[in-house]
Amino acid sequence: MIRILIFILSAAFAAFLLTFLANMDGRIVGEAFDLRFDIHSGFAFGLALTVVGALIWGTSLVKDLAALPGKLKRKAQDARRERGFVALARGLEAAAVGDAEDARHHARVARRNLGESSLTRLLTAQAAQLAGDDETAKENFRAMLEAPETTFLGLRGLYLQARRAGDKAGALDYAEQAFRLRSNAAWAFESVLELGLERGAWGEMRAAVATALKNRLLSPEKARRAEAALLAADAYAAEASGEKSLALEETEAALKLDAGLAPAAILVARLQAGAGKRAQAAKALEAAFAQAPHPGLLQAYEDLYKDESVETRADALKRFAEHRPDAREAKLALARRHILLGEHDAAAALLEPLLRESATARECALMAEAAAGAGEEAAARSWLARAAAAPRDAVPGADGAFHLTREGWARLVREYMEHGRLAPAPLEGPPPGLSEDEIKRLAPPAAPPAAAGEKAASVEEEAVSPDADESEASRGSGAEQAEEEPDDALARIAAERARAVSAAGEVS
Repeated sequence: MIRILIFILSAAFAAFLLTFLANMDGRIVGEAFDLRFDIHSGFAFGLALTVVGALIWGTSLVKDLAALPGKLKRKAQDARRERGFVALARGLEAAAVGDAEDARHHARVARRNLGESSLTRLLTAQAAQLAGDDETAKENFRAMLEAPETTFLGLRGLYLQARRAGDKAGALDYAEQAFRLRSNAAWAFESVLELGLERGAWGEMRAAVATALKNRLLSPEKARRAEAALLAADAYAAEASGEKSLALEETEAALKLDAGLAPAAILVARLQAGAGKRAQAAKALEAAFAQAPHPGLLQAYEDLYKDESVETRADALKRFAEHRPDAREAKLALARRHILLGEHDAAAALLEPLLRESATARECALMAEAAAGAGEEAAARSWLARAAAAPRDAVPGADGAFHLTREGWARLVREYMEHGRLAPAPLEGPPPGLSEDEIKRLAPPAAPPAAAGEKAASVEEEAVSPDADESEASRGSGAEQAEEEPDDALARIAAERARAVSAAGEVS
């Protein structure tokens, strides 16, 4: 519609112009170069318009002819660029599916058509990686560092190359550069954390965790647990190097973040007890036990009072158990208290439900102590054998001391950060419990009551026997010997218990 309107207007204008020129009156007379001319003014005006139009058209034609080589060149460049981008897309697709040969072919085509651009370098490096050409890959990744827009990709490529080559120091350096460049990159943080933990750089990892929290790579809960565990790991390292004041400062900071962190509570208790602050040490262990029961906390708590009287130790164990009465360790603490007070039947009554649930080395060893204290050496030995065969607690620090290697601390920090536990869940479940019959078989046999006839016969025999006095003396000495036997047996069983628990640890 618009084109028709334009055509009508143009035709009307042309008709008007021709009519105007035809109706012009007058002539144009002139002389130039000794020539005289006399032409109609309309013709002269039309001729002038024709000349101007011809000049304009000629100028445009010359301009187009002059620009033709450039247009042809640009068209060829556009075609090459199109071929290059197609090759680039196909090459990246081949690299994604792992086709090294196809990726390298398309990388050559893309480089030939697009030149040494950042994208062609990336494709060439990836193709070289797939083909195992590490030198070419490194060369292209390093070239990518020169352009700001590809620096991050180059660092990631160099990081992967270093990891593949086993160069952990170089990989950590590239990951740290990438993390500084883009602190919201999850892979950079994970790489820095993993390699930093392997190196034991606890302080540096705390800074990385803080940056990750700021960029929402970690939840506040995970960041809090990670910082607490890192402080504990650094505190143990400080204690090992003799910096006890720094160790105490860091463990106290860790407990402020997480009062239930057993390694921190055990270390702070040991340091405070060494400084004569047993009450504060006990308070730290009690607070940790109330929040997260751990077998090492009970052992560390017992160690605080090991030089005290039996009554003091028993009261301390009762006080400790009251902070988390539903915990398994609380029942073990009460069983230990009964053993200290000589209430061996009460100790066995507490331990039997635990044994039916899961027969671990700790419960079996305590049953051995209870049996030994009651003077039943045979039953005690049976329980010790059971303790030696039972698996040891899988959690770190069950013995009350966290003597971990650097790799062990790295695993602990990672596990505590991710899941709030000190070690991964064991592949196997807890050891099975004992049945009622098994517990009865291991328990000391009850002595049958003496028959009245036997008693009368023995009395009559003693009256008739001329050696009655000697027999009485012999029985008296035997009774004294029997009174001494439980104490001797208890000492022997205690020593064997220690060996059994040690053997259980070696077996597990």
